[in-house]
Amino acid sequence: MKIDKILVSVFQRRFKSITEEMSIVLTRTTRSPILCEAKDFVTGLYDANGKMLEQTENLPILSFSLGPVCEYIVDYFGDEIYPGDVIFHNDVFSMGNQNNDVAVYKPIFYQDKLIAWAAAKGHQADIGGAVPGGYNPRATEVWQEALRIPPVKVYEKGKLRKDVWDLIFANIRFDIVAADMRAQIGSCVVGERGILKLAEKYGIDVFEAHKAYLFDSTENMMKAEIRTIPNGVYHGEAMV
Repeated sequence: MKIDKILVSVFQRRFKSITEEMSIVLTRTTRSPILCEAKDFVTGLYDANGKMLEQTENLPILSFSLGPVCEYIVDYFGDEIYPGDVIFHNDVFSMGNQNNDVAVYKPIFYQDKLIAWAAAKGHQADIGGAVPGGYNPRATEVWQEALRIPPVKVYEKGKLRKDVWDLIFANIRFDIVAADMRAQIGSCVVGERGILKLAEKYGIDVFEAHKAYLFDSTENMMKAEIRTIPNGVYHGEAMV
């Protein structure tokens, strides 16, 4: 297929606007100040394999925090990913960054084919454990800390798994957390809607080809930037 470079730019800008819309929706529908005021969250879009298409920049420390988990989820569930699924995750032993940052992943299907993912991760006011808020400075092992959530479906094929939902939130102190997680799910629905509009407007073949070219062009830009760095040995240090 012949690639239209202008259309590649259109796709890139559209991906960005979709993630920004997801961010706006999340800001306006969450209840916890750490989300709606501090914006301690991130929204993003990923291809069928979990590679990042676009991600917002609300909190720099969360940059690239969703992609590795998305790849892990793709491998974890394999062929058992269906339209209407919604997956929660925060586990630091499977690519999570901290237990309080809980992520929502929603697979996006077009004509029964997985074409992308929408995701939103946010810092929750509480995530269970021995102390309110989830941080336990006296913990000596992981089981004394907050609730760990490896990849788990809270919706499967569009149907709420009430037993799983209740199990998670029975271990969390504040009702506000369930409301905020619903807001994150809503943000992912907005991302799904935006991607499907793109696929419907241009067709799935054009969508896939121009998305792939966007990855190639990003790789070439990065290689060109690295070539500008003079050869040599570089040192750096930081304090924790």
